[in-house]
Parts: sequence; structure tokens; C-alpha cells
Amino acid sequence: MTLHPDVVVLPAFTDAEYTGDASEVEPWLDRYEFASLDVPGVVHPVRHAPDAGLVLAPTGIGKSAAATTVSALAAGEAVALDDATIISVGIAGVAPAAGTLGSVFVADRVVDGDIKLRLGETTRPMEWLVDDYVWELDPALVDRAAAAASEAVLADSDAAQAIRDEYDDDRSPTVGVAPTVCGDEVYHGTAAAAQIESRCATVGVDGFATTEMEDAGTATALERFGLLDQYLSIRAAANFDREPAGGDPAESITRDVFDLGIENAVRVGAAVADEFAD
Repeated sequence: MTLHPDVVVLPAFTDAEYTGDASEVEPWLDRYEFASLDVPGVVHPVRHAPDAGLVLAPTGIGKSAAATTVSALAAGEAVALDDATIISVGIAGVAPAAGTLGSVFVADRVVDGDIKLRLGETTRPMEWLVDDYVWELDPALVDRAAAAASEAVLADSDAAQAIRDEYDDDRSPTVGVAPTVCGDEVYHGTAAAAQIESRCATVGVDGFATTEMEDAGTATALERFGLLDQYLSIRAAANFDREPAGGDPAESITRDVFDLGIENAVRVGAAVADEFAD
């Protein structure tokens, strides 16, 4: 039997892949009644909620895991992706200029932050690669998702506010639309962030909001199967990507609110999934 879902949700990690208690999968299990099935090439059980028209397929952490999982889904016979809206939903780092902790962003572009030539402190495109490795997501799909996302009620926390105070940040979580940068290198700090900004500039992307580890892999796989125009990325800010003014990156990298980020990612992800479910 082949499933024909309206929506396929792609969280990245379960509590088995993270040393803390965080899981991008568990909140979905609390919201829907799922049955499980095994899909060759997918490490974690794929779950489907027939009444909601939704499939939940954890990808694993990183671009390679995401690309492998999505390719296994697209090439296999267990889940038909032809008519599905495919949504990455998870946490991310955030550039302080773009948003605050707990904020959620629908991506309009996905940038691969790894593919570059780095010379000292500068970056430039590699001459032997003709592609920019920037994926423009379907504008109509992004607009529709952003409208649905704006209806979600976001949570906040004292822990997030305590971190904001270190950054002189008095903002509350909001929903926005902005580029996301994907990389297998976890970075933190002003110097590293400047290199990411330089990478974006080389491909004509003026600024970014979120940084994560899966979406370039997902976009690559979907593009090769002709499914990129069905793809959305929803990311909630769980930490800032650099230290506060005068701060020490080795200390500020420990300041995160994974629980708040996951909660808001799922709140917005569920609102968008409901919008696209038949």
C-alpha cells in the first residue's frame, strides 16, 4: 500500500540523537494519532496520521542524513510525494539583527553555507562549480505558509528573556520570512558569522535569519526528483549565532532555549500543515 499524504513533515532529530532531552519529533506525537511504517533508507520510523493527511519522517541531523532520507522517500513506494507539501520543521540559530529567541521564520531561500572557497578571512565562489547553491522556494507557497504561520500563537519563556537581556534585546517572538543558511559546521561567534554573511553576499543574498544543518540537503534531493516547488522550511530560533557585545563566544554558545524553539517550531509547523492538508 502506498500512502498519499497531503503534507510530509520533516523534523531532524529525536532524543536519541541529542544528548539532552530535546526532540523535534516528540511534540508531533502528542498532537496527532500516528501509525508507524518502515521505509528502506530511512533510519527512524516513518509515521502517518490518516485523519490529518500527514506523514512524519525524521531525517536525522545534517545535510547527508536529510538528503538520504528525502531521496529514500521520493524513490520508494511507501509514500507518494507527488501531491504533498513537504515541510522541514525544526530549530535553528538566529542572527540577532534578524530576530530574537523563539521567533519563527518561513524561508524564502535556502543557502548552502559550506560550498565556498575560503582564503584567510575572505570567501568567494569556487570557480569549478557553476551553481550558486541557493534554492529559491516557490513564492506563492511561501506566502501562503507565512499567512498561516502568522495565525499561530507563539510561546515565550523567562529563560529566553534572561538570554535576551545579555544582548540588550527587548523583543518578543514573532513570525517572519527570510533566508536560511545550511551548513554541517556548527558555528558561533561574530567572526564565524561574518564569514557566513560573506558567503551569502557572494551569491547575492543580502542577510539571513536562521542557520541550520539539513535544508540544503533536503532541497538538493527534492530538486533532483522535481519536487522543489512543493517545499517549505520553517525554523524557530533556539539560540543566537554570535556572542553579545563584549561577550565570550565560548560562554554564549551555551545559552540556548531548545525547548522554546521546538515548541514554537511545532506550533507554526502544525498551523501550516493544517493549511495545506485536504
